Amino acid sequence: MRNVFVHKSIDIVNILKEYDVSFNSFVSMSIGYDDAVYILLSEKIPERINGIFVDTTADTIYSMLVLSVDWYTGELLSYEYYNLGRHMMNFHFIQPINNRILLLGSRTCNQKEGPEKNAVLVDRSGTVSDEFCLGDGIEDCIVTADGRIITSYFDEGVFGNYGWDHPIGSCGLISWDEKGNILWKADDPIYDCYAMNLDDKGNLWYYYYDEFNLVRTDFHKKVVYQPDIMGAAGFLLTADSGYLIFDGGYDKHSEFHSAVISHHEIKDYERTEIIFQEKPLLIKNFKFRGSKALFLDHKNRLFVKQIVQI
Repeated sequence: MRNVFVHKSIDIVNILKEYDVSFNSFVSMSIGYDDAVYILLSEKIPERINGIFVDTTADTIYSMLVLSVDWYTGELLSYEYYNLGRHMMNFHFIQPINNRILLLGSRTCNQKEGPEKNAVLVDRSGTVSDEFCLGDGIEDCIVTADGRIITSYFDEGVFGNYGWDHPIGSCGLISWDEKGNILWKADDPIYDCYAMNLDDKGNLWYYYYDEFNLVRTDFHKKVVYQPDIMGAAGFLLTADSGYLIFDGGYDKHSEFHSAVISHHEIKDYERTEIIFQEKPLLIKNFKFRGSKALFLDHKNRLFVKQIVQI
């Protein structure tokens, strides 16, 4: 078994208490191009419509917690909290983009007067400087160091819902500039882009349904791999380029497996656990960017780790 060892935990719950914020306001977490950790918080998280459909509007106050960390030791170096003010859209993603912050909603309706603008660029006080639509059914979002926004789409974003007969995300994966103009589209038969990542050289990797292929592209040419896993929601690329770490796939997203990358082949799968104080962690949420990982366990402790090799 190839395991990953973490040595420090970050007490997010107590940090939020300093600002009179409950952990129940947690929306999502991400890693920025600047290596900081961004946590999106909402005063009110809307209930699903009929218990199923995600509302596109929230009309709530958002805030963010920004953590500076040592990715090798897992130590928290410093943190800052920002009130981003009240916004109408129901946001799910947060990423830094140059000297601004991108707030992005997963869902948007295509209405008679035009689509709802689910991408909003704000400063650290929440003042809006730009807003535009990046399509419905967004699965994930990454912003690159040069300001490109990459969005992946799940099936409703590909095939249409919420008033979209011709969905923006029908190709499953798009790169945009920071004004909302399309720079690049995937040309694979993507029904649902389950996961994506950027490696440390700036290549985009993505894993999609229904072929369960893993693709590496420099946005000009691509290499296609066929991993022996179905339904993974995320994957990490070790800094030495020797291994991939996938979550366990359908109904096993809290489990992890590592595999060797050899030329155009992925092989030698082994169960991989996240170990803290000699015990496996029970992971309830995770986020990867390149070789960096965020793990949130069942006690709401955050662990950060750059995985160089296994």
